[in-house]
Amino acid sequence: WFCSHWWGEPVQDFIRCVEAHLHLRRLPGAMDEWAYWICAYANRQHCLNAELVEDPEQTSFFKAMQLAIGVLLILDKNATPFSRIWCAY
Repeated sequence: WFCSHWWGEPVQDFIRCVEAHLHLRRLPGAMDEWAYWICAYANRQHCLNAELVEDPEQTSFFKAMQLAIGVLLILDKNATPFSRIWCAY
């Protein structure tokens, strides 16, 4: 699963959302048996200029989403990710 979120939410809230997703989807096995790709780690944080390309399909975000089972959009109380273009892509 590719997790898209706003970096401003508390980490514990993020973890609770992933745990809830695992439970609601009734995914078999334990949480550590499922892969969750966190969008913040889908790009090279120390080389963000390399991520600025014209074709969104050439970005590491897109490539990670292609490898994922689905996208898990984690919302805060203000639904902040909907105001971020990379979360809506």
